[in-house]
Amino acid sequence: MMLSQRAFSYTDQMRFASAAGDFNPMHVDALQARRTQAGAPVVHGVNLLLWAFDSLAALRQDLPPLRGFDAQFYNFIYLEEIVQVELIQQGPEGMRLHISVDHVPRSRVTIEFGEPVQETPAWCVTSLEPIPPASVPANQEFGQSSGRSGRFAFAMTQEDAKVLFPHATKWLGATRICAAAATSYLVGMVCPGLYSTYRDLSVKTCPVADLGEQLAFRVTKTDGRFRMVEQEISGGGLTGTIRSFFRTPPVRQATMESLLGVVGPAEFDGSVALIVGGSRGLGELTAKLIAAGGGHAIVTWQNGRDDAESVAREIRSAGGTCETLAYDSRRPALEQLASMTEVPTHAYYFATPAIFRPQSGFFSSERLSEFLAVYVDGFWNLSQALRTRNPMLSLFYPSSVAVTDRPRGMTEYTMAKAAGEVLCGYMNVSLAPMRVIVKRLPRLPTDQTSSNTGAKAYSPLETMLPIIQEVQTWPS
Repeated sequence: MMLSQRAFSYTDQMRFASAAGDFNPMHVDALQARRTQAGAPVVHGVNLLLWAFDSLAALRQDLPPLRGFDAQFYNFIYLEEIVQVELIQQGPEGMRLHISVDHVPRSRVTIEFGEPVQETPAWCVTSLEPIPPASVPANQEFGQSSGRSGRFAFAMTQEDAKVLFPHATKWLGATRICAAAATSYLVGMVCPGLYSTYRDLSVKTCPVADLGEQLAFRVTKTDGRFRMVEQEISGGGLTGTIRSFFRTPPVRQATMESLLGVVGPAEFDGSVALIVGGSRGLGELTAKLIAAGGGHAIVTWQNGRDDAESVAREIRSAGGTCETLAYDSRRPALEQLASMTEVPTHAYYFATPAIFRPQSGFFSSERLSEFLAVYVDGFWNLSQALRTRNPMLSLFYPSSVAVTDRPRGMTEYTMAKAAGEVLCGYMNVSLAPMRVIVKRLPRLPTDQTSSNTGAKAYSPLETMLPIIQEVQTWPS
């Protein structure tokens, strides 16, 4: 049974962030969020939880008292996705809710009814270090979380709770709503902080007055295999545990200084390389290698202008030459390239939409269209725009081992990359002397492919350098 549905806008996101104090960039900064595994801003898990409670309480105004609940946030929900709260199971002792997209659950909430039976634990009424309010998330290493403890005042006021979650406030009381919101601040801003992912919350209700409007916490377990942190929390009438994960930080490519001896200083002399998507990842590395070898790099950016300018500054500071260019592979290429003062001799195509997105079914024509627009149409349009100025152009098209390995959850990505390979094959037959080199890249550490579980990844430098050297041999 569906209780409610909505889409969370950026305004909704900032309203909760301001009330709860959780300004983790994964939720509120599109440019920084694109360098996380999510690839784009995602809705706060606790905001979804409290909205689910509010939706339930709006329709069931005779709900019994809450004894406790377990909430699991196992798939991201993105801004503007249509989200449903669904009542899956109900009985005299509790209920089970799903928070879903296209009726496929991405979070689960199990509710237990009854009077509070849990006492405030003794550890949290002892002397704990007060944590001052912060507007910037703590930037710490995984090992620094072990043994952490403290207490801090709720950021959310009772008036905020009544405005944002009026029905849930009537059911649970404003203090417990504020306490739940404080767990979002704890994970996103305090511990783990900047590189955190909130996974689950399991609590029982307890007396509200013991700690006042403060949340106490202590880290009780860490697991380096999964970069997991478990914390006990208590305050505002809730006591229980939170599990969260340290995300791997954004992938840093090799510095320009470290690459100066990797290629000969004149190895790519005279070349002008357009690197689409060169503001980070493999594109950034390619731009640096081209410049280290004496070539001129043109780095394009779609959203990450600051990242692109940073790459260009680093290249220039090491004696190389580089410029930046705004470019969207989904728009006509010719007009976007008109401002280039030099004609590219080579081009590298690293444009990509977000690869890993949860979806409701095995196949989505919408997702396939999104990938095709970039990997096929975008590449074709770029090549034709460049070919009008240089028919001897040498291009690199990065495909993927996914075309043969066919990993689960990547159907549309794999289909689009395979279609791109077919296009490149026909281009090499029909559009000579222009040449396209296609390589199926293995898993390489980038912002989108980084993992908490230590999945095997190959060296970007060892993989890309021979490819770049092959691309640069044409025209000879």
